[in-house]
Amino acid sequence: MRSFQGAGFYVGTSSNLSTLVRQGQAVYTQSALTIGSGSYSATVGALDEGKTYYYVAFMEVLVDGAYQEVYGSVKSFTTLSASTVTTLNKDWMELPESPASLGGKYLVTSRAEMNGKDTRNYSILYDPARFASLWTAYVLCSAHRGSGSGGTWVNNPDIPAGKQSSCYKAYPSVDGVTYDRGHQIPNADRNGVDAMQKQTYYWTNSTPQHHDFNGGIWGNLENQVRGLLSSTDSVYVVTGPVYQTVGGSETVRTFKNSSNDDKVVPIPNYYFKVLLKVKRSGGSITSASAIGFWFTHEAHSGENWQNFAVSVDEIERKTGFNFFANLPPSVEAAAETNTNWNTFRNF
Repeated sequence: MRSFQGAGFYVGTSSNLSTLVRQGQAVYTQSALTIGSGSYSATVGALDEGKTYYYVAFMEVLVDGAYQEVYGSVKSFTTLSASTVTTLNKDWMELPESPASLGGKYLVTSRAEMNGKDTRNYSILYDPARFASLWTAYVLCSAHRGSGSGGTWVNNPDIPAGKQSSCYKAYPSVDGVTYDRGHQIPNADRNGVDAMQKQTYYWTNSTPQHHDFNGGIWGNLENQVRGLLSSTDSVYVVTGPVYQTVGGSETVRTFKNSSNDDKVVPIPNYYFKVLLKVKRSGGSITSASAIGFWFTHEAHSGENWQNFAVSVDEIERKTGFNFFANLPPSVEAAAETNTNWNTFRNF
């Protein structure tokens, strides 16, 4: 007598998967499902890019008083290479130009529910060689703001865990400087939407940031950006770390997570932030204003954040990125020359 109990999949990296399962050897993962009949599926996360995985479906049936697994045939799939370009929405004004080839980097958008709708939260270009997002882009509006209390640092589920820094303890001090786990999109920019705020605590949104810089001039600038919402509907923001400027040969300091972890984390030499506001008529963008900020990565104690305002064009020259590439070309060209905060604020 046979009775159906459940179904699921075994997934592994060996084409000999069925034999390994029968021998009781460990496989990559198992997703067991209890259903009565019909089709079934499973989601497997944190896979490496450009790699072939094998899977076999199984059913648990009762045979002569004991449950046994009955297997299907082994099949395979290959994950996309990290060099495959992910095309992001051309209507999102915050996005820099996508690179022609990702070269081992990840182009990812985190999404969450907001006001009952699936909504983009922020996008990143993540470099696993540096354990950092080279840019983080998002739109900021009043609906994102509230009084949420924060979150706990976790891995980004869209990127393999082994490619994230996962500093579960505070970053170590280097040359007498204490480093914070600095958010690139601040959690305060999403504290009105709980699911979005939690996503700001992905390791891919963290960089080692000088404590006095993070809590001082950089934090002051972040507050000023949020303050723009008192007089404008939306601000488009891109921020990121820079290790070496285009054509530069700056020394990059590093540290290890711990004596038990071989991950070497580099410390940025600079940080940038670029901002955009737009005006529309009949759904089309008619004009825009932008501004950039460029900082060497140090305390800057007592200095005024406005003194570090530069044009977006200048930051593009230093980083090699093309910011706000989805603007109409003539609007983009005019907007990216501005260096005056008051001009931008009052636009």
